[in-house]
Amino acid sequence: MPRSNSAESTLTTSSQGSSKTTEKRQADESEVFTRMSYLAVETNTNASSSSGSLPPQKSVLRTVFNIPCLLIMAFVFLPRAFIKACISRKNLITLQNGKKFFKILLLLVPIIYAGIYCVGSLSSRRLAEGLASQETTELHETELKSLWQSHTLLEEKVHEIEHIKEQMQHLRAEINGVMEGILHSVQEILEESDIPGENRDQVLEMINVAFKKVYEDHVQMPDWAQKSIGATIDTDRTSKSFELGRTEGCCFGSWFFSSANPPDTILQPDVHPGNCWAFQGSQGQVVIKLPEKIYPTAVTLQHISKAISPSGDVTSAPKDFAVCGLDEETGKETLLGTFMYDSGKETIQTFQLKSELSKFFVYIKFNVLSNWGNPEYTCVYRVRVHGKMTDKS
Repeated sequence: MPRSNSAESTLTTSSQGSSKTTEKRQADESEVFTRMSYLAVETNTNASSSSGSLPPQKSVLRTVFNIPCLLIMAFVFLPRAFIKACISRKNLITLQNGKKFFKILLLLVPIIYAGIYCVGSLSSRRLAEGLASQETTELHETELKSLWQSHTLLEEKVHEIEHIKEQMQHLRAEINGVMEGILHSVQEILEESDIPGENRDQVLEMINVAFKKVYEDHVQMPDWAQKSIGATIDTDRTSKSFELGRTEGCCFGSWFFSSANPPDTILQPDVHPGNCWAFQGSQGQVVIKLPEKIYPTAVTLQHISKAISPSGDVTSAPKDFAVCGLDEETGKETLLGTFMYDSGKETIQTFQLKSELSKFFVYIKFNVLSNWGNPEYTCVYRVRVHGKMTDKS
């Protein structure tokens, strides 16, 4: 009986000790769990509060840095709890339980590292996507601004072309009115001279044909170097305009030229005295950008005659010149022909280009090699480019 009582007291004491150890271990585990829960709640609170004010990149970075902190806290507190539990149950530790624990640990370590790698890669991908989207947005904004500027410039050019068309229509109406007035005056003169009706009609028809020839020129070919249809001057590859202040006592005086005309003057049909483009010396060039890519067949050069020249001569007219086609991408020149403008002949002279060069060009270079004796400047009134448009089909 005494031995049985002592055994019972021993079992009671061991059970009380094990229950205390169990209660202590549970308290430690609850403390660890409470700390980790508090840390997680605090992290989520900070992330949610900063999500409305911080940019997406900062929120992602904070999340990336908080995850390792949580894992570190877990690795710090879990071993402590595990060691305490092992101490409290040292009598239960056996070789078989140790093997099982080691296997479980071997399985958990790769899983934990895989989780860390997945979370890190996902966060870095989100960060990269956020940065890429920001760069894409900035690029789109720059492109939109460039398109808007191009649209504004195009609208200005369209308004300018419409204004030029209105001016041309006004000039045509004035010319038609002058022609009708002259024909009416000639008819009255013929009636007063008692010329028979048949002869009178023939004379009027001849005068009308002469007016049409002057009005329409004798070229009768489409001109691709017209400002009104979109032709422009490549100023970077064109000679500088002549400065008026450098010469005194010549036809460039204030009574002849009110201001220096730009190079695109040669792209307009107005060839009144003084309405030309002048460059210094006897050699210069102008590069014309056509509105379409064409196969050039001929060029026409126009100057004023001695009869209407205020100075009484045309020594500033071009004499020898060359025409070249320029490659749109490389700028390589293709010689289309060299010619001479004869100032003693008609004011409008057309020159045929080399037909064996079946090439299409957008840029045409008009290169003046000499003039008719003026050492100060050379005047170009009008240049026309004739040819066939490319087959867009």
